[in-house]
Amino acid sequence: MADGAITWWELDVPDVGRAQQFYGAVCPWTFQPMEGYEGYVIVHVEGTGIGALQASDAGEPSGRGVTPYAQVADLEGTLERARQAGGTVVQERMEVPGGQWIALARDPFGLKIGFMTSNPAV
Repeated sequence: MADGAITWWELDVPDVGRAQQFYGAVCPWTFQPMEGYEGYVIVHVEGTGIGALQASDAGEPSGRGVTPYAQVADLEGTLERARQAGGTVVQERMEVPGGQWIALARDPFGLKIGFMTSNPAV
């Protein structure tokens, strides 16, 4: 996968059940709750996970858009470049199921962007 390619997305919603009903009727999506993560449901197309619906965090307005995740080779280097470019890191490296690590930043306008890697920290 090319560095910077969008490989995952998360949609913050106030009601995950209602969102599943809507998106399931509109798109050929199926849903699987992620074990151990209440309010987080993986979206599948033809058996492949493509993104997720997640319950809005307290204090986070829902409907502010999708959080895209870009594939990167160097997660910490990417976070440092985000800081230097005027962004803020809101989630440092965190391991997720499937041998992946993610991190989250906000751009200078306050919008979230995620970064994902299969490379362990160096």
